[in-house]
Amino acid sequence: MAKPSGFLCGPRVYEYKDVTFEIPGIGGPCPLKKNGDPKVWPGKGFYKLMDEFFALSENDREEHRIGGGCIQF
Repeated sequence: MAKPSGFLCGPRVYEYKDVTFEIPGIGGPCPLKKNGDPKVWPGKGFYKLMDEFFALSENDREEHRIGGGCIQF
C-alpha cells in the first residue's frame, strides 16, 4: 500500500515596516492584529504600503516572509 502524501497550505504571512499581514491564495492582502487575527479595517495607509511592498522583487519580498505557504507531507 502506498504511503499517503499531499500538501498542507496556508496564507503566506509577512512583516514589512512593522506591519504584519497575510496574503491568502484567493483575495488580497489582509493586515493582522498582534494576536494573528485579521483586522476588521485595513487602515488608511495599508494599501499604499502594499503598493510599495509589491514593487519589491520577489526575492526581496521573501526576505520579509515570517510564515505560511505550503509544506509537503
